[in-house]
Amino acid sequence: MSVQLREVTDDDLPRIYAWLHADHVRTMWGDPEANFNALSAPPTGGSGRAIIEADGRKLGLVLWQHPTRKELDVAGLYDIPTSVIDIDIMIGELDSVGKGLGSAAIELVAEAALSDPAVPCVMACARPDNPASLRAFAKAGFRRDRMFDDVPHGPHVLLTRGRPEARTAGVADLAQTMP
Repeated sequence: MSVQLREVTDDDLPRIYAWLHADHVRTMWGDPEANFNALSAPPTGGSGRAIIEADGRKLGLVLWQHPTRKELDVAGLYDIPTSVIDIDIMIGELDSVGKGLGSAAIELVAEAALSDPAVPCVMACARPDNPASLRAFAKAGFRRDRMFDDVPHGPHVLLTRGRPEARTAGVADLAQTMP
């Protein structure tokens, strides 16, 4: 299947609402109403969101944003620059989980983000009990960097992917290369 990303429109909001209420999504994403309210607002300040489609079928949602210094510091991620891009993903259609579609969407966003020379790396956070997300990011070239406390959501795995020439460097090494 070929994966494409397209801009979220108001027509997609009912489907996103349904995905957020699906058991497999709610378990990992939490409060569907709070998440829907946040996802209903248009993206701002270098953030974005896209519907994931494969063969014309809407399967999920991918989000990306620059985390704020406050968000990073609250999580104890002091060494990560705010110029990184943080990627989140939701495969809303249960029968599409584990088919490589999420990793293909992550790959598209990571490649686009890393084409900007101001972005030293891309990152993602996943709960340790979310093997589907951990596998999808690993398949898209992310590596486990460390565990951290994603306040107020608890322990998470920080996953990072650098530029091809810096794939073996850690986040701290990438941050030191920032101008």
